Amino acid sequence: MLKNLICVMGMLLASLPASISAAQMPDATDTELMQSVISLQLDAFSRDDAATAYAQASPVIQAKFQSKEIFMAMVRQGYAVLFQPQRVEFLGAKETPDGPVFGVQVYARDGSSWIAAYQMMRDDTRNWRINGCQLMRVAGQQI
Repeated sequence: MLKNLICVMGMLLASLPASISAAQMPDATDTELMQSVISLQLDAFSRDDAATAYAQASPVIQAKFQSKEIFMAMVRQGYAVLFQPQRVEFLGAKETPDGPVFGVQVYARDGSSWIAAYQMMRDDTRNWRINGCQLMRVAGQQI
């Protein structure tokens, strides 16, 4: 399973150079802060708390989905697996040319497993926000 997970993360983060030095990895404090933002949004999804979930999105995402209701409708339609997952595992962050990407393995209630690659960015106040998410189903999972 770990081998599949590493392979999937590699495909999602294909823009990364073949070797990443420690200097290219977000530091521990930033990694913790990014994880907190993602965790807060996932918790808000599970409680149907649109205001908190929307607040974790970057200004770019908020401009694209101009209200918390529109944002939540988009998430329900395209990212339903993020609502009330059975469990999640935070995989960590890697630096990319477009900024850090934080990987999360999501175990859905239907038994499927997914990798969510969260593109992270800082807002005007230097707080981390979610600037997008790409989902990929882990191969070999049964529903």
